[in-house]
Order: sequence, then C-alpha cells, then structure tokens
Amino acid sequence: MASETSLDSLRQKIDRIDEQMHDLLIERTSLVEEIRGRKNRSGAPVIQPAREAEIFRRLAARHRGPFPLGAVHRIWREIITAITALQQPLAIAVYAPDDQPGAWDIARDQYGSQVPMTPFSTISQVIRAVTDRSATIGVLPMPSEDEADPWWRQLISRDTGAPRIIGRLPFAGRGNARAGRDAVAIACQPVEPNTCDRSFIVVEVPAQISRARLQSCLAAAGFRCDLLAVWTSDGLCLALAELHGAVAPDDARLSDLSAQLGEPIDRVSHLGGYAEPFVTTPRA
Repeated sequence: MASETSLDSLRQKIDRIDEQMHDLLIERTSLVEEIRGRKNRSGAPVIQPAREAEIFRRLAARHRGPFPLGAVHRIWREIITAITALQQPLAIAVYAPDDQPGAWDIARDQYGSQVPMTPFSTISQVIRAVTDRSATIGVLPMPSEDEADPWWRQLISRDTGAPRIIGRLPFAGRGNARAGRDAVAIACQPVEPNTCDRSFIVVEVPAQISRARLQSCLAAAGFRCDLLAVWTSDGLCLALAELHGAVAPDDARLSDLSAQLGEPIDRVSHLGGYAEPFVTTPRA
C-alpha cells in the first residue's frame, strides 16, 4: 500500500511539472509575440538561424542527466518552429526524389511536424518555389565537388531578395533519419556575415586555373576552405568555396585573393552561410 501511495505521489509530481512546463511555454509564446512587434518595426527577419543555434548550444552546455541531448534538440525545434509560424506563415519545399528520402527526414526534424512540407523531384522546382515565395524555406543537397551541373549557380544574383543559404542540416545529429547527404536550407532573406561559422562565396576565376592552384591562392589569401567546387563552360569558370568564418563583401582577403591569382576578380557572389552544426554524442 505504501509503495502504491509513493507511486501516486511521484505521478502527481510529474503532473505538476508538466503543468509548469506548459505554463512556461505559454509565457514564452507571449514574450515572442512582444518581440514580433519590435521585429516588424525594425525590419529584422523572423527566421534567425544563428539565434536558434545559439539557443541550443546554451541548452547543450547546461544539459545534465540521462535524457538524450538529441531529443532536447527535437523538442526545441518543434517549439521554435511553431512559434516562428505564429509570426510568419511557413512552408518548406524539399528536394526529395524517390532515391533520396533522407532529405525529407532531416527537413522534418529541423522544421517540425506541423509546418507544411512539399517534396519536389527537381532542385530547380525547389529554388523556384522559394523565389516566388510559395515556400519560405527550401531544402537542397549540400554542394559537392563532382557535380557536372551544380545547382548553386542558380543562386548567383545581384538581387538582394534572391535566395541565400541560411543553414546546414542536420544541425544536431541525424537521429533515425534515413541515410543520405547533408543538406542546406535556403530562404529569401539577407544573411549577416558575422552570424556565419561557414560562408559560401562564388568567384569568377581564369578558366585555365587548376583546382590545386585555386586552393593554394585561397590559403595564401588567408582563407580556410572546406569545399571547393569548380564549374567551367565556354570559357567561364566559377568556383564555389565553403570558407571558415564570416566573409563580408569588403573582406580584405578578397583583394589578397585577387593578388594571388594575378588578375582582378570580375565577380564575387556571396551565397550565404550557416551556423556550424552541433554533434550530439550518443551514450554508450
């Protein structure tokens, strides 16, 4: 009898904690509603990936106990996305052909179970959906170095309202998502360079330059490059570089890169960037 009473007491404590958590969620939503008014007046974007990454890193630093950190991330992603959707309608366009189902999984994990998501069989369809604002965010495969017709060329634009890369997925581990490539998220909103742990730029370079020479020039100019993809056609050569840290339009290293190449750079396009993903280590 005593054990049953004790069990009932523990369950009552859990019920009280659930109610407290619910009350705090309601209070958090009210605070975000107040912030929304200020954002509207300042023109700041509603979707703020760097701020979202900061929230989870802070939670991860204070986390303790056996509750899985990956599950904490999923819970907060549901909260953040649901509250963001109260401030601005959200819709996700995902490049998810039949042979790449994993992209759908990591998009759902990042943007929640309640936000409308639409699969597309071509990358161009996703970019078009974001460009014409029928989708708020597009999820595309992470660029690679061996693509004959790379999709990132479609983001090159002088239009400040053109889609830009704002995130990399998955952010906190793949969980039970089906296997596949990592992805990037794109949206039609400005990306502040100083919020990026990684930056993407596209540089028009001399067609005769080798990948090894270009890699050497980037390093000599002070850049640390994780990925370098080169596309050449009819004498035009474009190089996509994924670089560590922020790269502003007036970054002095771009002038150094031009000096290393031995000729002026005709065009530099900033395609955005992302907060570095957080690796959750499973418990043994």
